[in-house]
Amino acid sequence: MAEVCRACGEIFWLEDDVAQMEKRAKELGIWGLEHKTKVSVAGNSLIIRIPRKLAQFLGLDKGSEVVVHPYGKDKLMVEEITRHKK
Repeated sequence: MAEVCRACGEIFWLEDDVAQMEKRAKELGIWGLEHKTKVSVAGNSLIIRIPRKLAQFLGLDKGSEVVVHPYGKDKLMVEEITRHKK
């Protein structure tokens, strides 16, 4: 259960709910995979680096093909479409 601020839209989660979400994230192996990075430039393109730990979790390596598209107005979705064969 969460409460949403009517003025700014911020979400406030109950402590027990947060504990359950953290437990589930740890069970799934995604706890701690969040990583802050900066957008860089390569030629005429912008690039975003994917940390090794996250790439390993996702099974991505050099040569993997992905589709990148907007997810709403403020999110970026990256979906793998093929795995690179070694």
